[in-house]
Amino acid sequence: MRGGMTPVSAKHPFQSLKRVLPWIMPYWPVMLFGLACMLITTYLGQQPPRIIQHIIDDVLGSGGGFYQGVRAVLLLGAVYLGSMLFNMLRTYWLHVAGQKVIHNLRVRLYGHFQQLPLTYYDNRQTGDLMSRMTGDVEQIENLMVHGLDVLVMGILGMGLAWYYIHVYAPLISWLVLIPVPILLIAIYFFSGRVRKIYRTIRDRVGDLNAKLQDNISGIRVIKAFSRETDELDRVTADSEQVREMSIRGIRMWATFGPLMGLIGNISTLTALLVGIYLVSIGEIKAGAVMAIFLYTGNFYQPIGQLFQFFDSIQRSLAAGERILEVMDTIPEIQDPEAPKTLDAVAGHVELRDVSFSYASGERVLHEISLTAEPGQRIALVGRSGAGKTSFINLIPRFYDPLEGAVFIEGTDVRDLRQAELRRYIALVLQETFLFNGSVAENLRYGKLGAGDEELEAAARIANAHEFIEKLPDGYATEIGERGVKLSGGQRQRLAIARAVLADPRILILDEATSSVDSESEILIHQALERLMEGRTTFIIAHRLSTIRSADVILVLENGRIVERGPHRELIKARGLYAHMYEQQFWLDDIADEEEEAEERDIIVEPDIDLPAMQ
Repeated sequence: MRGGMTPVSAKHPFQSLKRVLPWIMPYWPVMLFGLACMLITTYLGQQPPRIIQHIIDDVLGSGGGFYQGVRAVLLLGAVYLGSMLFNMLRTYWLHVAGQKVIHNLRVRLYGHFQQLPLTYYDNRQTGDLMSRMTGDVEQIENLMVHGLDVLVMGILGMGLAWYYIHVYAPLISWLVLIPVPILLIAIYFFSGRVRKIYRTIRDRVGDLNAKLQDNISGIRVIKAFSRETDELDRVTADSEQVREMSIRGIRMWATFGPLMGLIGNISTLTALLVGIYLVSIGEIKAGAVMAIFLYTGNFYQPIGQLFQFFDSIQRSLAAGERILEVMDTIPEIQDPEAPKTLDAVAGHVELRDVSFSYASGERVLHEISLTAEPGQRIALVGRSGAGKTSFINLIPRFYDPLEGAVFIEGTDVRDLRQAELRRYIALVLQETFLFNGSVAENLRYGKLGAGDEELEAAARIANAHEFIEKLPDGYATEIGERGVKLSGGQRQRLAIARAVLADPRILILDEATSSVDSESEILIHQALERLMEGRTTFIIAHRLSTIRSADVILVLENGRIVERGPHRELIKARGLYAHMYEQQFWLDDIADEEEEAEERDIIVEPDIDLPAMQ
């Protein structure tokens, strides 16, 4: 399945937690120490009722004296102090272990994201993927720290409390067990229903994050078209869905939790009433009744905490399923088990009978064959959707062909490690992406560790040094996310300088000058000429005048090469290329006439019929 996912089966809801355990195990020493502190804290927490029973029955009831009472109170104080200290250690070390686990999980998840092919991202929202990296991972940490805490302390606390009740009054100890099966059955049915709600909540949160990420990235477009109110309505609708689902979960939790508490309180009052009766017939003393009352509360309190634990489990199961959906996705593009290496790369590229389709199944390239010799310039032209971008995406192996093969220096690119293959290739795209950081940091993306002199040399080749020097802090200037503080031409020249530093043998230019002004276009063309020197270059060009010097021009139509050859031959052939060329220059002539007419206050009407604006 192209770009498909292997979801965690709903029939095995704990599979996700089981799968996460290997990521937790490396930190078992820290977890073990935290667990030991937890056990000591739980044991100490069950001792005050016994001490209070001793004070009531042996000190106050039997006249044990003031000093015996002081010793008992000091012992009680020591228990409280010890419980506090071990509780501090437990809290600290379990949270340390939790942070280590989520760091490990987040890094593994991000590492897997990087291995996934572009097909995986074609139909997925960035915000939703970010939600899996942050909120879903933190839910696992919440279970590991707070869930484990509640589970161990709850079970041990219940066991100790029941044991001490049994020591004082066996009859009452059996009475307090009567509601337990009812509570456990109720928790089981509750957890099954609420898990579906929490999974839906996590998905809705992912959708909301995706919408917010899109809107923040596209804030200029929103403002340009005055769509603030419309986008606010859409975000409000998505947020309302999260709110409604969350309220459903809260409603179930708010109803079920107090009902469980009521059952526990009724049982506690029953135990107290039976204890009073046993005192009246001389079976036990008053201090024992007080201890039993406290221990009964200690017995039922962890059941309520265990309910919260199951609530946490459901949240974590929902998050774990979403994480494992990513981790279970097998990358289509994988390195071979026994990769080949290239001794020398001159820039020889061959596409042999290549056909390609995306996940939808519709073929976008049909039996493409081409041989590019080192240093040649290959231009790709054609109407929108002809398959030009799909063509160039096969060379760095962003996608694999459906049929046929792509060769670099005679070696199938599928036999090479992706990192080695892409080390010889650089791309300069129409939409330049710059990272949030300084100019120097963005340039060094082409060559990590490049020195200042190398940066300046690359910038000079790209005609970028002059404007960089005029920036407030020169090469150290922070340019903002995606380079928003720079013009389109400046961003493009930085992209060229980045490619210069990469020093590729194969260069891919995807309409690198289509979105810049005339002055910037001249500077970019000069920079590209220097960059292309001696390199095999594939050029997607919107303006056909920029590719007249290409060695070979490929004309694509509906995913097929319908014409190929140098500019002059294709013009003489009077085919599709010649038609496109003449049409583009006719439009340029119209634009020139209109510009001249404006200067003479004359309106020129083109001799064509344009469709009316709706």
